[in-house]
Amino acid sequence: MVRLVFPLLLVLAVPAWAEEFVFYPKILNTTTGLPASPGQFVSAEKCAYCHPLQYEQWKGSMHANALADPLFQAVWRESSRETGGRTDRFCAGCHAPVGALTEQVWIRESGQIVIDPRADEGVTCDFCHSVVSVKLLEKGGNPGNSGLAVEPEGAKQGPYADAHSTFHATAYSDVHTRSEFCGACHNVFHPANNTAIARTYEEWKGSEYARAGIQCQDCHMVPPEVAARVADTMEKAVRTGLTSVFDTERTPFFDHDFTGANAAVTTLLNQWTRANEARLRLQSAARLELVVPDTVAPSRVLEVGVRVENARAGHNLPTSMTELREMWLEVTVRDLGKDGQVVFQSGGLGEGRRLDPKARRFGAQAMDADGRPTWKPWRIARIVRDTSIPPRGAVTERFEISLPPGAKGPFEVVARLLYRSLPQGVADAYLGRPGWKVPLVEMAATRAEVGVAGE
Repeated sequence: MVRLVFPLLLVLAVPAWAEEFVFYPKILNTTTGLPASPGQFVSAEKCAYCHPLQYEQWKGSMHANALADPLFQAVWRESSRETGGRTDRFCAGCHAPVGALTEQVWIRESGQIVIDPRADEGVTCDFCHSVVSVKLLEKGGNPGNSGLAVEPEGAKQGPYADAHSTFHATAYSDVHTRSEFCGACHNVFHPANNTAIARTYEEWKGSEYARAGIQCQDCHMVPPEVAARVADTMEKAVRTGLTSVFDTERTPFFDHDFTGANAAVTTLLNQWTRANEARLRLQSAARLELVVPDTVAPSRVLEVGVRVENARAGHNLPTSMTELREMWLEVTVRDLGKDGQVVFQSGGLGEGRRLDPKARRFGAQAMDADGRPTWKPWRIARIVRDTSIPPRGAVTERFEISLPPGAKGPFEVVARLLYRSLPQGVADAYLGRPGWKVPLVEMAATRAEVGVAGE
């Protein structure tokens, strides 16, 4: 039996602003307010005839794999079971938007995901280039929850005013050059209790990057090394490239791989180029600095400070569902006078590659309505703590290390900033990949040596 997907999320009243959104709780809509048909959207493979470079870049991206993502599918199934199907259309709004607009995606009681083949391309070319506006901006709010208006079979929207095609109509779109376009899906709030679950757009909006006019596209539609230069200079990159097989050379030029920080799912899907780009992006984002004394007396307290700077991300580090992400400090002290014996470690991985709960971790902590910790979006009632680091911000973590009796010194202090897209326990529980290890990325590392002082 197929479960209907029309009930509202939870049983709370619909906000007044949502009454015009016939697809609520997702705010994605057509310009007519009526469901589209799958035949109104063109497959990305057809776009590849004229735009092969853009197609190949997109094909390996997390946009193309937004629905294929095995973690998303497993968690989506669980949310559907727990809410009686009330999250089906909400999650589909960003992960399968063509399916959501055509109402041709749902989850059976068996857990089977059913979707029309034309909608089974994640965040696809024709969807993005059919967007004509960001809905919640019109109501004076921030974008979010897939709040986009789409015109199927309309002119293809893009950043070039003089674009022309014999295959489809074209139109200039200012919204495609702005962060609000991205924020429609990279800003997520709980539709019943309004808790901010993913806050990437809002983090950017309050940043120096926003004040300098640096948009999401300026960093995530360029190679990682170019994004690093943009962050360092606060100037947009001037790049030229071909946008079609018809020698249409354009400036500015935008890549379509949308590189972010997800080295885990890209690895799972054998998208090795994208996984490596995610690693490069992570490795350019932060800086570490150790603050230690020149000397310390053995058997005394060694005071260590680790300064963590968000040097090159235009949003917080980490960002996007940081209730789930793991970014933390690993600090190790070795006694070089005793063959490098470890005298202190924080932030190590224990049995089953589980992160030490006492590790200095950066991100959000969320609670459900009963006050229990959770990372599951549909259960989140409030954020009780957020230690993610704002753009151009820095924090210093301090450690007081009691050196053991018999320590000799000198002492080596090593600090590493590490990142995983998801905890190993979540991967073990949801992915059905026994033995698969969540990729661990060293974002930054630094070392210092502390000499021996007289007693």
